[in-house]
Amino acid sequence: MAIMLISSACSTLIKPYGFVAPDTEQVREDGQPLFIPANAHSISQGYKPPPPGLHLTEVKGVHMGIDVYAETGTPVLAVADGVVIASLYEPLLGNRVVIEHTGKRNGMSMRTGSFHMDRRLVSEGDKVIRGQQIGTLGSKGALAPYPHLHFEVRQGVMNEKIEFEPVNPHRFWADGPGIVTCFKTGRTWTDQPFVMTYPVICPDWAE
Repeated sequence: MAIMLISSACSTLIKPYGFVAPDTEQVREDGQPLFIPANAHSISQGYKPPPPGLHLTEVKGVHMGIDVYAETGTPVLAVADGVVIASLYEPLLGNRVVIEHTGKRNGMSMRTGSFHMDRRLVSEGDKVIRGQQIGTLGSKGALAPYPHLHFEVRQGVMNEKIEFEPVNPHRFWADGPGIVTCFKTGRTWTDQPFVMTYPVICPDWAE
């Protein structure tokens, strides 16, 4: 059954599973559209960076991550091994968990952030492994008009005064750029270079 998601900005008709919102850049190496498994919770909003030369505050509609739509309470997972460097609540973004990951890409350190969660299940300093539950999806914070996980990937250089910049999450899926990859117990995963699995649990009924 399709669901109408309504916010102050727009309304979007999506299916609860297997739908992926359009992206602003081509990331698949074969030129094909983004792929999402039939049993993965839908991505209701894609990554939309500002045009080159402009700051995100200068352009409307900028979205520096992806939004995964699911019911409140759906398990949120660590997308790769790492250490929790922030676990807190804030008024706009609700419950936030940021993880510094073990793997790197082109010498750059990688961080992921999960926002609007209903509950946080890890604390700053905790070590986490890929597929570990770190919280539950929700709609906490003023910027969450419906239950969803706002998920970001950022890269930078540790111990240098370089800001960690948002990058397109679709570049880093374990099965390849633009191919959303669900976590599966028993599968062998690599940590070098950094690759990730879906930040929300994929139910196995559709496999």
